[in-house]
Amino acid sequence: MLDHHIQRTIVYTLAFAESMRFGELKPDELDNKLFNYHLKKVIAAGYVAKNDEGLYTLTSEGKRVGKGALKKQSRLIDRAYSILLLCIRRESDGAWLLVRRRTQPLLGLKGFMQAQPAKDRDVVQTAADVCLEQTGLTGTFVVHGHGYFRIYRGGELESFIHFTLLTCTEIQGELTQSTEQAEYYWDTDPDFAAPDMLPNMQTLHKMSQAPAGSFVERTFEI
Repeated sequence: MLDHHIQRTIVYTLAFAESMRFGELKPDELDNKLFNYHLKKVIAAGYVAKNDEGLYTLTSEGKRVGKGALKKQSRLIDRAYSILLLCIRRESDGAWLLVRRRTQPLLGLKGFMQAQPAKDRDVVQTAADVCLEQTGLTGTFVVHGHGYFRIYRGGELESFIHFTLLTCTEIQGELTQSTEQAEYYWDTDPDFAAPDMLPNMQTLHKMSQAPAGSFVERTFEI
């Protein structure tokens, strides 16, 4: 596990990039020797790797920790991560609200908006609150289905989630960007099978069009 705040910061920083050089990764205020010591620790632990070009990148295990590295490490990385997936479609023109990921895992791929379940709110209210906070949009959500997704890259597990799919068609307001971790946009004619889409998007699209109450469990390789 990540035993020091510098080690946690290294993994967190790399969650926002494909790869980084030593000078880009090291905070200016840290001594090179001290930083290199902790960098070697996260490499030895299997969270970070150095490629042939001398660039540092997260391993599959490191990507699954990702931006959660600054949080307590009590959550086992091989346990399914619980997430809400928000399928939002605008009635006026049929446009879908999509998000391009700016963090690992699956950096750069596009899909539906995500929210984390909250202990003090039901999932419908959580979906509405997170949608408003991150996009400025308001709407009423309903639970539509649930299931599990596993995504492998090169034979190694990169993402394992237990998801609840919520749908919303009565969306209102002007789209705004209020987070650096994702890029939101409307798409009137998305290709859910495109290579820059998350591999589960075809499944989620079909679920959203089917009657409510469905359960799916799928594994993908990218």
